Order: sequence, then C-alpha cells, then structure tokens
Amino acid sequence: CASDCLPEAIMFERSIGTFVVLLLATVAVPSIGQRIVNQLCPDPASRPVVQYFDLERYVEGRWYEILRYEQYFEKDCDCGYATYTPQTDGSVRVENCCERLPNTTVKCSIGKAVVSFPDQFPLEGKFNVTFGGPPNNSNYWIMETDYDNFAVIYYCKNISDSKSAEAAWVLSKQRTINATVRAVVDKLVDKYLVRQDMRVTEQSQEKCKYTTGG
Repeated sequence: CASDCLPEAIMFERSIGTFVVLLLATVAVPSIGQRIVNQLCPDPASRPVVQYFDLERYVEGRWYEILRYEQYFEKDCDCGYATYTPQTDGSVRVENCCERLPNTTVKCSIGKAVVSFPDQFPLEGKFNVTFGGPPNNSNYWIMETDYDNFAVIYYCKNISDSKSAEAAWVLSKQRTINATVRAVVDKLVDKYLVRQDMRVTEQSQEKCKYTTGG
C-alpha cells in the first residue's frame, strides 16, 4: 500500500500512537487509524503467535493482501501486496504497495522491520515495524502461517482505560486462496477476529496491474 493507504500488513507506526502496524499487514499508523474497540486488548496469552518462526521463509517472495480490518491509511486500497528484503544489519526492508482502483498506478511506502525478541527461544513471529522513526514497538504479530499460502496477522494497543485499537490482515503468496486454505483461515478469523469487519481486497488479474508508478 501507499504511504497514504497502507500490508499489507504494516502502516501502523504512523498510525497508532504513532503506530499500530504492517508488515503486514504489514503497514504503519498513530492510534486513530485502526478498528476501535470499546474494551481493552485481549490477554496476549489468548492469541496464538507462531513459534519457531522461520524468518528466511517468511520474507521470501511477495505477500498479497487477501483480507484486512479497514484502516484510514488503506482506505480504497486494493491490489495490495508487501515485499520484505533482509538487510545486512539484521533488519528487514518493508515495501507495501496498493492501487486505488480504477487507477492502476501502484503507490508504495517503504518501512523497516526487526524481529521483536530476537534472543527469545523459541523465536516468535513478532515484528517491530515502522514507516518513520526507530522500530521500537512490537506491532506485527503473526498468529499463524504456512509461509506460502497464508499468514494471519494481528495487533492491538490500548488507547485509553476502556478502549483499544486493533489491526488485522490475511496475506498469501498467491493472489487467491483455495478452499483448503480458506477453511484454515476462516477458522482463525472466526475464533480470534470479527469476520464482518474484515474487508476483502481485490486481487483479480483483470483489475490489478501491479505496474510501479511511484
């Protein structure tokens, strides 16, 4: 997604207090951008996070956005995708792109991600992602992934004594997911997210051109 749209998975850092995500999912945000909930964030122990996380497999290839909680920075964004490029300092370059149809010019935002707790064993699928400033907040949590067909990403941040802001994405290295993968994703969405608040991202070959335009 673009800096004015979003991750795939990750525009959170400018958006939830200057953040709430993307690698997402990515892709970055201050607190008004996410889905606002009239309750505090759930206990982290109640949400699964990938264990024995394989960073090399995760960052390989392009991730397409399949579903998301709508975010202001992603408003009207379709054809969204994210690419992650490992850097020599151990961080990951994040590029989130999208198109605002029918305009097929791709707009992209560049960010930075680091594994949240690199010394922890087993390694967890948690990232600190930023699109400006240091990556200090653990704001991209991979609940489940098979590293190819799907990844379900979630983040929550308390923004008051009684409210929280959430973000969520479903990504895939395929433009669409088949029935078998859909069943796995649906189970996770129904258990941990709010299906009716998930927006389907257009990824059809006819409408999405993926032509870089700045």
